[in-house]
Amino acid sequence: MKLLYIGHTYSIRANQAKIAQLARLPGVEVTLVTPDKWRGPLYDHTADPFEQHFTENVVHHRLPILLAGKEGAYFYRSQLFSIVASLQPDIVHVEQGAHAISYAQTLLALKRFSPHSKATFFTWWNLPYTLTGLRAKIEPFNLKHSACAVTGNEAARSILICRGFERPIRVIPQLGVDLADYDDQKPRVRDPSRFVVGYVGRVTEEKGVIDLVEAIGKSAERSRIILSVVGGGPALDLVKQRAHELNVQLRLHSAVRNEEVPEHLKTLDALVLPSRSTEAWVEQFGHILIEAMAAGVPVIGSSSGEIPNVIGSGGRIYPEGKVEALASLLDALATHEKIRAGLSKKGRERVEHEFTHARIAEKQYALYEWMLAYGKSVAELSASTEQRRMETVVQ
Repeated sequence: MKLLYIGHTYSIRANQAKIAQLARLPGVEVTLVTPDKWRGPLYDHTADPFEQHFTENVVHHRLPILLAGKEGAYFYRSQLFSIVASLQPDIVHVEQGAHAISYAQTLLALKRFSPHSKATFFTWWNLPYTLTGLRAKIEPFNLKHSACAVTGNEAARSILICRGFERPIRVIPQLGVDLADYDDQKPRVRDPSRFVVGYVGRVTEEKGVIDLVEAIGKSAERSRIILSVVGGGPALDLVKQRAHELNVQLRLHSAVRNEEVPEHLKTLDALVLPSRSTEAWVEQFGHILIEAMAAGVPVIGSSSGEIPNVIGSGGRIYPEGKVEALASLLDALATHEKIRAGLSKKGRERVEHEFTHARIAEKQYALYEWMLAYGKSVAELSASTEQRRMETVVQ
């Protein structure tokens, strides 16, 4: 199985472990294409080359692009067409949304140089949307030439169905974790006089960090709770101000790269993802939750978006925006060691069963095998599209 995998997510080294797991599966040969540079949080200007110590069975092309940092709008220069022509891939997986220009570009390359290939794409988008201009034309083209689709959450699956996509859709997280990264041979010595509650990520209003501060302010255990915030963003000053007003102990650290997260998680007694949905945003996944569960850290999440599906039985959920409910959960964790131990065990087991890089790679592999056996190629989908147009004209 010759697999062509395209996406800017793998421009950073920490995310390449999933690609390596795919390459280790039977008969898989992976060609990875990423932009040669990217702009965004935790991304260097220049893309990281694929780490060959993961596996040697991956060929990595870092190609020049236009509009770096703009996920749906960026596109590759002409080298992408040459790669498609020479590789003749069996399966092509593009990790961009349904109306992404880079996916349309890839499909055009397949139609011209490798029409037998079967294509799929990945999307996180979990809110209804309206398209205008070029993207309104691109999305129908992309959907018509896709053998199937992968979504990162259940809501995104529903959105695709509403957009008229009638082929198979599989809900598979984009990235998992490597449990070995979170194993520590030295057991942490807890200080019973302190209970460290963590938040890791962007500090914005929709991420609900203010709710977390308010909840700690209402907690019966407030005097021993320390709030550790790793990250930055436009709401950070408001967080500091409100923590001062409520006399909440606050420990701040600037944003860190993915591979540095495990060290920060080791300092926590619990992690909270207190996201709040808005008209323009709903939590798409919450990767920090599976990182914390992998580290054995009990997790609490709001009911926003995909969070309840990610946590499952591995943690606690509260209604988003309900500060009193969050405060009660924090008090329960702070005062009951058995609850913490039970959630730590359940969370780790959930990640092992559902969210490791290896498990996610296996799910994707099963989808690729289905595509090879039953999915339609770009040429077949193009022909069926033209046939429908002809039938419409005749009628």
